[in-house]
Amino acid sequence: MGSNRNLVILVVLLVVLGGTYMLTSQQRSHMDNTGGFRDVVEGPLSTDDVFGIEAYRGENREGGVVMSKRGTDWVLTNHHDAPANENKIRTLLGNLESMEGEFRSDDAGVLGDYQLEDANALHVVVKGESGADLHHFLVGKSSGSGGFVRTDGSNEALLASHNLRSDFGMFGEDQTDPDRASWIDLVVFELDRNEAASLDLKSSEFALVMNKEFPEVQADSTGAQALPDPSAYEWRVTVPESFQATKTQADAILNSLTNLRARDIAGRDMKEEYGLGDDADRVTVTMKDSTQHTLRFGRQLPDDESQCYFQVEGEDIVWTMQNYIRQNVFKDPKDLKPE
Repeated sequence: MGSNRNLVILVVLLVVLGGTYMLTSQQRSHMDNTGGFRDVVEGPLSTDDVFGIEAYRGENREGGVVMSKRGTDWVLTNHHDAPANENKIRTLLGNLESMEGEFRSDDAGVLGDYQLEDANALHVVVKGESGADLHHFLVGKSSGSGGFVRTDGSNEALLASHNLRSDFGMFGEDQTDPDRASWIDLVVFELDRNEAASLDLKSSEFALVMNKEFPEVQADSTGAQALPDPSAYEWRVTVPESFQATKTQADAILNSLTNLRARDIAGRDMKEEYGLGDDADRVTVTMKDSTQHTLRFGRQLPDDESQCYFQVEGEDIVWTMQNYIRQNVFKDPKDLKPE
């Protein structure tokens, strides 16, 4: 008799527990039934298929990064059509292609907990050839090495395996706009130091001209003329006076010019305040094949004297550059004399 009563009590308890579970599960957001991670982007992404990328916080599109493909080149269309860093674009598309996400919630009421509301999230939009959106993600708060994402128009929040905020220079939880300058191709001038033959510097304080001099190379026993060793040269200063320069000091000037990187783009329209006219500090590099490259260093930025304006002659872009590069290039001739 007692055992039957205990059995009835046990059945009642099971029914109550089952009913409670059903009620509470209806009040919670739907949970993932499959478990594990899944691809966030279906199919491959490449620069062949993508023709535009935008990243902006909330509704501040112009405050973000807007990039478009023009022919085979990429430019930042909302920042003076600055040349974009295509390696970074390929890396971003690779990160999107390989990114996986784990389901967290589909309850619109908790999107704020993930910083995934439209007004606060980072929007990352990938566009096709027609300008239509291929993918539009909203990126929320970071979590470990990843972060929370959802697709525009969906309330489904995923914990992604990659933090897209870091791709746009947004670290921590501060509500900042994407770092636009980090997407510019900031390599503004490169040269092969072995192919440079002479340097001609003019500043407001001095003029300096120096040329590479190679020792005469003797013909070998067959009469063939040997090629000179590209590193076996000295520098001969001809202006303001003639003397053999200290090689390490003269080489330092050339080395400062082999790979020039800017900080940002100032614009494409020439302005007097840039100080890039005929009185600008400038250096002309003449190569072995007689081609020449002239670089102009303008005034310091009014709000940051550690930077100056810079331009490659013949190009319309005006850059901002660290002023110490100018200081490394424009050495006083007396500093090149042997002690």
